[in-house]
Amino acid sequence: MRRRFWLIWSWRDLKRRPVQVIVIALIIAIGTGLATGLSSLKAWRVASNDATLAALRFHDVRATLPEGGDAREGTLERAVRGAPGAAAAREQLVLPTQVDASRAGETVLVPGRIIGQPVEAQPAVDALAAERGRVLRPGDEGRAVGMLDRTFADRRGLPAQTRVRLAGGRELRSVGWAWQPQYLIPAEGSLMAGASAGGFALVFTSLSTAQDLAGRPGRVNQVVVRGRPGVTQAELERQVRAALDRALPGAGATVTRGLDEPAVHVLYQDAEGDQKIWGVLSLLVLLGAALAAYNLTSRTVEAQRREIGIGMALGVEPRRLALRPLLMGAEIAVLGVLLGIALGIPLSAMFRALLESTLPLPELRTPFQTGQFALWAAVGVALPLIGVLLPVRKAVRMTPIEAIRIGFRAAAGGGLAPLLARVSVPGDSLVQMPLRNVVRAPRRTLITVLGIGVILALVVAFSGLIDSFLQPIDRARAEATRNAPGRVTVSLDAFRAADGPQVRAIAAAPAVGAARAQNLLPITLEREGEEIGAALTLLDPARPGWRPSLREGRWGSGVLLARQAARDLGVRVGDRVVVRHPLVTGPGRSRLVRSSVRVDGIHGSTLRPEVYGTPAAWGARTGLTGLANQVEVLPARGSDPDAVIRALFGGDGVASVRAAAAPFDDLDETMDRFLAYIYAVEAFILLVALLVAFNSAAISADERRREHATMFAYGVPRRTVLLQGVAESGIVGLLASLT
Repeated sequence: MRRRFWLIWSWRDLKRRPVQVIVIALIIAIGTGLATGLSSLKAWRVASNDATLAALRFHDVRATLPEGGDAREGTLERAVRGAPGAAAAREQLVLPTQVDASRAGETVLVPGRIIGQPVEAQPAVDALAAERGRVLRPGDEGRAVGMLDRTFADRRGLPAQTRVRLAGGRELRSVGWAWQPQYLIPAEGSLMAGASAGGFALVFTSLSTAQDLAGRPGRVNQVVVRGRPGVTQAELERQVRAALDRALPGAGATVTRGLDEPAVHVLYQDAEGDQKIWGVLSLLVLLGAALAAYNLTSRTVEAQRREIGIGMALGVEPRRLALRPLLMGAEIAVLGVLLGIALGIPLSAMFRALLESTLPLPELRTPFQTGQFALWAAVGVALPLIGVLLPVRKAVRMTPIEAIRIGFRAAAGGGLAPLLARVSVPGDSLVQMPLRNVVRAPRRTLITVLGIGVILALVVAFSGLIDSFLQPIDRARAEATRNAPGRVTVSLDAFRAADGPQVRAIAAAPAVGAARAQNLLPITLEREGEEIGAALTLLDPARPGWRPSLREGRWGSGVLLARQAARDLGVRVGDRVVVRHPLVTGPGRSRLVRSSVRVDGIHGSTLRPEVYGTPAAWGARTGLTGLANQVEVLPARGSDPDAVIRALFGGDGVASVRAAAAPFDDLDETMDRFLAYIYAVEAFILLVALLVAFNSAAISADERRREHATMFAYGVPRRTVLLQGVAESGIVGLLASLT
């Protein structure tokens, strides 16, 4: 009977303040749901990555011949099978291309890459998976049949069964949307690698078809290897490197561990790095919500102190009087947890959609993180209960007459209000009352300010997070187009003579106003154990055309680095850095070498991989004197980048054509999808701030009902009382904003 009595009484307390109770529970629910969703992203990503790479039998090691190099089919596979730890190997031919997937009413003309590999029923390494259509079958070997990578096809709205034209005018029929582990994050191998899939196309086809399309019959330039059980990737890498050195001395193949692949780096390393950000934001979200709930529950209980004092005066035991508000606090906390579970379902769906949009994987694992929810729910429940326990403990230890005093009079000594007596504050007592009400209960005001302040800090943090994404991109876009907004980059299918017929044909096209041969090389910057993958562009700054701006230094015989790359390497202008780069030793032959060069300057781009040098300084180092694999084009008067792209598509020696601004335009589309969810999270946080402000004002008004009634009895207009409440809330809001 007693238990039922207390439950009924606490239930009546809840019904007396239904709006306040529901708002407090919603604050706990939103804080718990957001914290659980944000902190679950890493677990979901890692579980999805593991399942995907296992299902597609991702390689442990990849060996790639230098730019422009290739080998006879079978040579690379036989070489790596000499490694004791190698269990399976598969040769590939990977080449740049241009993809025309235009349809009626829409032009889709983008650079891309052909990935040719033997078609097997059950590949032992780097299998294909199809989201739509079908995978390639052994019967497709040698036929003009392929698959488009899933992300590109989805972003461009292409059907599974479609036809595309490739550089050289060859046509290929797509039979499905493909996933392959190495290209889960499509990458161009240049400064915008992996940034956007909508502006870059991957075409998977059979090895013999790729050889035919590229005009390289019987040639390959890459091999992927899976190791035997128990063999680490580091050990397999050493074995494969040694095997290639024995079988192909001087080939200069780059051997990359599977865990070091750009796609895997994005999938795993970014998950780890992003989780640090999400973890801090999760903690701040829940801290702000919990502080708000603590403040509101404590003020709700303080409003009951009059009843507690009356109970003590009637001789009721303090522990029994404490039971009623504690039950109410527990019920609010339980309601918050239940609402958190209900809210967690749509939030989980939202974050799952985020993963599908930004990191599309064939195997998604996003189970509800019960452990994470229990952890955050425990924190979210504990603080409101403390918010009940502390004022109850204080109330039952008072004398009845002290406990009966409520509102601002409950603050011993009037808080900081006596200090105002020594400060000249303009206005009469009614004007000063909002400020005096704020300082009479400093602890309460401080907790309210901290609760709202943390939430406002979260809004600022998310706004800063958005700016941190957008501003570097905008600055890089402005840098890339600063003195040549319409420039177009033409990638050649191999190293060609800088004054050869292919380059002259590009320069002579009617849509072309000016052309400049140059080179783009994949490199690695090294210094004191630190390594950075980068792309070295060799251009002549004295010739008409685009050139990067200089923040420090000047053009010389070394390199220009981005400021972030210089910071990461710990170098300044005048220091030296080691560059690992290809050295072309003959037609189709090259090897990797290291050169120690001077840092001549810092360029203006915010993209860390961008590195620049001059052909005069690097010609001998790279063996590219008189050669080029890229042509920079400026449109003729009256022409535009689209006209240049259409004019040069399919030309002799042209692998791909792309406007300099295109990667940034594609990236904008990708960022818009991602930022939509950031805005959604920010909206939830703003909702918490609104709920806190509403409940704080409601409780303050409830506490001052007697004061307001007295003021009305003395003829104070209602608008004056209303303006006092607005002013008091405004002071608290201003303090929270300053905090």
